[in-house]
Amino acid sequence: MRRSLISTLIIVLLFCYTAFAIPSEGDFLPAKHKSVWGVQFNHIFGRDFNKVEGKGTMTQYFITASYGLTKRFFLDAKVGVGSVGFDRSDGINLDFPSGFAGGYGFRYLLYENEALNVKSIAGFQHISCHPHKDTIASDEYRAIWDEWQGTWLFIKEWHKSVLYGGLQYSETQLKYKADTLRRRLKSEDVWGILVGANYRFTSNISINIEGRLFDEKGLNCGVYYKF
Repeated sequence: MRRSLISTLIIVLLFCYTAFAIPSEGDFLPAKHKSVWGVQFNHIFGRDFNKVEGKGTMTQYFITASYGLTKRFFLDAKVGVGSVGFDRSDGINLDFPSGFAGGYGFRYLLYENEALNVKSIAGFQHISCHPHKDTIASDEYRAIWDEWQGTWLFIKEWHKSVLYGGLQYSETQLKYKADTLRRRLKSEDVWGILVGANYRFTSNISINIEGRLFDEKGLNCGVYYKF
């Protein structure tokens, strides 16, 4: 089983250049009235906006928390910092240094078969990133990155390992301005798939890696502790 997990992680890494989006939070499901805390890294390699406008990138570092509201319904939250880059099609490359970033979401356990160790989860996540300004010549640029994502995951669990994959729908808006210039850009491609894997070192400590394909480009990983 460990060999299968390592093979899957290698595949995810090989495809990470054609992956990206909001982390789905996988199968980190706290018990009712319990929580899961973690640290998470998410890097976005590129997303096209309005096809001809340019390509955006983003890097985020989060502290995350999930809470079991019921046995099937879970609330997610995260807070941290994030930077944004935007390479415009006219040759101007904007680089916004790290500023506040945060997000929220929820997940619902649609189906569970304990005999086969399989699950199905539906979720919604939102991330917003407010980096610091970038200055080119005498022009000051400011930006806000917003992304919304819905996921439908299928999960298979072994003794210490978990593999999952599924469908996602994601939309991103990049709002930036400089003096009188104001632009609100929307992403073009919205449908994609995601694949991920977890490994439990102990009953409480787990690591995760996840990639998302086709609609965006990026990779995230994290370490989680269950209380």
